[in-house]
Amino acid sequence: MATRDESPLKCETCTERDKEIRNCSNHRELTEAALAVTDYTEEINAELREKKADRVFSLGDIRLYECPLTYIEAETWEVIRLVYLIEDTKILLHGGGWGNQPAWLVEAYTVFKNESATELRKARDVHKC
Repeated sequence: MATRDESPLKCETCTERDKEIRNCSNHRELTEAALAVTDYTEEINAELREKKADRVFSLGDIRLYECPLTYIEAETWEVIRLVYLIEDTKILLHGGGWGNQPAWLVEAYTVFKNESATELRKARDVHKC
């Protein structure tokens, strides 16, 4: 069983049935619009019903209908890990300040901080109710 900080999704422990349920590698052949949904249309709902696809993962307002481990590319996971490492350690990839970092890293970190702030505001708003 996964601990609180551990992902419940691990390719090495998935059975064939798990992979089928989680639509691993999009074996149900969903369209791009149906794989990551923020707004449900009649067409998307019909496709999800027709292909018997269940929501696999939610991230904020996004609903994934494919396992995030195969939906998100390996390079993206590496950037995500790097951003979290920088956030946790406060040590940048290259010496110097933010001006010495590659543009892609500055952009990724900025997106991370903006999304984190948005989620924090949402959580505070929920607690105000």
